[in-house]
Amino acid sequence: MIELRQSKMSGNEDVSRMNIEAFPGYGRQLASGDWKFFLSGVVYQSPENFNMRQRMMIRMLGNAMQATPEQLQCDLFQQRVAPFLADAEHKRHIKVTIGGESFRLVKRTYRNGHFRGSVTVGAKQVEAVLDSDAGGDPTIPYYVSLVDHSTLDAHGNLRLIADGGVSVISDIDDTIKISGVGNRKELLANTFLREFQSVAGMAELYQNWAASGVSFHYVSSSPWQLYQALQDLHTELSFPVGTMHLRNFRLRDQLFKKFRIRRHGKVSAIQSLLKGLPNQKFVLIGDSGEKDPEIYRKICRRFPGRVRGLFIRDLPNRRMTDERMEKLRKALPGGACDRFSDADALRIAVGKLLSSESA
Repeated sequence: MIELRQSKMSGNEDVSRMNIEAFPGYGRQLASGDWKFFLSGVVYQSPENFNMRQRMMIRMLGNAMQATPEQLQCDLFQQRVAPFLADAEHKRHIKVTIGGESFRLVKRTYRNGHFRGSVTVGAKQVEAVLDSDAGGDPTIPYYVSLVDHSTLDAHGNLRLIADGGVSVISDIDDTIKISGVGNRKELLANTFLREFQSVAGMAELYQNWAASGVSFHYVSSSPWQLYQALQDLHTELSFPVGTMHLRNFRLRDQLFKKFRIRRHGKVSAIQSLLKGLPNQKFVLIGDSGEKDPEIYRKICRRFPGRVRGLFIRDLPNRRMTDERMEKLRKALPGGACDRFSDADALRIAVGKLLSSESA
């Protein structure tokens, strides 16, 4: 197994192991013509050597997956597990640069190393760096750095969402990626030991919607530590580029709590999208495996009239019961609400909705 050692930074900081991830963000144009952008990311230290506590967590993780020593030594496992053992960098001041202008975020990084904020940029600055050939929504680049370490930076993209368009908010696990959330051993193995696999036909279907002008937001209970691996999957299979909203996660907590998945962060992320894009029409897509139907029902009640369609992938190991379906339909009066088994069924259901929205 790769030898890694954690160390704390002191007065003269060594930033060689510090990393910044700039997640894809989005923006909308204000009445003034300026653009308001919403962005987020994380600052952390990569592990150099595993200490005794981290080795214990790896052993616990291996036992939970019933993994062999060879599997725990392979490159894929090492790459997947390393971000879960990183040290968060909290109370860091963040600088964002867009179109040559720099902005300092009001809030520092949180205890988990994450940062989020919004900035307002003039229309001329946006036009100067606009990339309209990126596929789907136009994008502009943005750069994130630490105020006290300007040489350490990261690059991300901001999607320019057309006012009054249609956005798909899509779950990831067991909606577009095979995860096995209902089976702890399978979920862990799919997360740490296996190459990611997509649900058949979903990438092509989402591509078709993006080509017709639909924007995408991937809101998932997947840990943020899988961000790069998920981005690689999306690139490899040509899923439409969109914003990505993943949950905060500490491996230590989950191992001692039997790997329970908490979903309150998902509700918050969806609410932020609906508030940040007040004139957008939304379609919600999830699965029946965990709490997507209940989360989406709550969103429909809190934002009446904003959700135009709601579609749930019916998983064989946990069927979408008639009772759950009826509760969803009551929360979305007049909207399109249905379950689907595969991409073809979803194509038919959502195709009718998108046609009526564009009419």
